[in-house]
Amino acid sequence: MKTHAILAAGTISIIASGLYADMVVFQNNNTVGALRAFNPNFGDTILGQALDITNPADNQPGIGVTPGGSLFLMQINDFTGQYLWLGTGTVTRTAESSIATLIPTPELPFGEAYYGPALYNDFDSIGDEANFADGWRIIHGMNNLTGAPGVFSTDDIFTVGVEFEREGALHYGFAEFKRTIEVFGGQVDVSIAPVRWGYNDIAGEAAVVIPAPAGSIALIGLGVGFSRRRR
Repeated sequence: MKTHAILAAGTISIIASGLYADMVVFQNNNTVGALRAFNPNFGDTILGQALDITNPADNQPGIGVTPGGSLFLMQINDFTGQYLWLGTGTVTRTAESSIATLIPTPELPFGEAYYGPALYNDFDSIGDEANFADGWRIIHGMNNLTGAPGVFSTDDIFTVGVEFEREGALHYGFAEFKRTIEVFGGQVDVSIAPVRWGYNDIAGEAAVVIPAPAGSIALIGLGVGFSRRRR
């Protein structure tokens, strides 16, 4: 069984106007390049690149660097199966779902409870009322009991809430991702790409999930993907 992950990058930002003038938002468009994401399963740890929600794609962290306000994917394989987690950088947390995702395991074939990220919609507010918690959020689990393509904790398009510290103060933000999967027999290929991300520039103020702009703004962004291969 072999798993690998890739991260592709591009660039630009938009600053929201009107009621959301304090929101700084970055939008995905084209993707260029490819970098492997975090994977510790095959001897030497493969370092990846985090998505920093405070910066456009042309100003993202270096390989293996996870600053405040950043998110990354981590692939963990063990005797119970393959798991994809959403991790966070320093002084950063994501909002956790209150609804468990049940993934069958050898010890609990009817489903072990894992908790994914809380999911948000356009124009939702994300602030101190959210269920921010330490730790990682499950995104995907697959093993012989689940079969392909496995169990996901999110929809095909999903938005997560982010809390991070900057200069001793808390800020709130969001990141939207799009997931696609392809199954070829026992092989599962999954792609998770950021659609847009941003944060409230005013400390302590709630972020708002700003929908993608229509029309004339030229936008460039960042893409993340990984694939799972079974042998």
